[in-house]
Amino acid sequence: MENKDRASTARIGSIIGVVGNAILAVLKLLTGFFTGSVAILADGIDSSTDILTSLITLVSTSVSNKPPDAQHPYGHERADAVASKIVSMVIFFAGAQLAMSSIEKLFSGSSSVENLPLVVTVAMISAIGKYALYRYKLAIARKIDSSVFKADALNMRSDIIISLSVLFGSILVSLTGFQIIDTLVGLAVSTMVIKTAVGLFWETNFELMDGLKPGDDIYNIIFEAVSRVPGVQNPHKVRVRKMGYKYLVDLDIEVDPLLTVRKAHALAKNVEKAIIEGNESVYDVHVHVEPAGNVENENFGIDSVSQFEEKN
Repeated sequence: MENKDRASTARIGSIIGVVGNAILAVLKLLTGFFTGSVAILADGIDSSTDILTSLITLVSTSVSNKPPDAQHPYGHERADAVASKIVSMVIFFAGAQLAMSSIEKLFSGSSSVENLPLVVTVAMISAIGKYALYRYKLAIARKIDSSVFKADALNMRSDIIISLSVLFGSILVSLTGFQIIDTLVGLAVSTMVIKTAVGLFWETNFELMDGLKPGDDIYNIIFEAVSRVPGVQNPHKVRVRKMGYKYLVDLDIEVDPLLTVRKAHALAKNVEKAIIEGNESVYDVHVHVEPAGNVENENFGIDSVSQFEEKN
């Protein structure tokens, strides 16, 4: 997908996220204020943070699609990972605030909920709306391979569980008359929010530390591609970094030491073409040519797929 199409898709997705979450947030906050339900109020505050995360997503995707420049020769794609960190911290702060508020109300014994049918209805609407947003954001994340959209989608998935928890908690309150259940649900909601934040924060460490997530088969793709190029031996010291949706590849190959520089260069270009061909996520390939049988003390890089699997 071209950068222009990617930016357009991301922009539309972010705007829909902002509008959808704003509608749900206002609906839940008003319901929480008028009914006294801690659980639906907590859910509304969580949706309010989702508006901010969607705005962060909108800004980060605009930055990440900028072309490389003198200050950022590798491009701006890591803006996605940085934005994911910010999103996780916003979510964590909201969850912590909800937890403290719920604990305070739990010990003060001031929980009282009115108009439970309204709370149940709004919670049901929220669960349906969050599911729609989750599927939509996940589809965009897969389409443009965006870590920040994936983070936002996972946040939406957690919100579905939150809304369902509020729904069933409110039903229990109406059946049993125990108002404390609403406060306990609010506390459970805050715990789930914090757990989501920690998970999102941890996930982006791979990209920011030039690592790859378990299950990524890019090394297998590279070694298989090199094996198809005649005249090339022993691909080694392979290193891959991922920036946003792009892979940047460095590797060494060995060729006949009697080849001219021009012919050796041609083989290196063939290797580059083989790796990029059919893998549009591979943005750049840098190939270092060595004479066959060359022995050096090289302490970094991957020399085979099995070595990569062992390290993971």
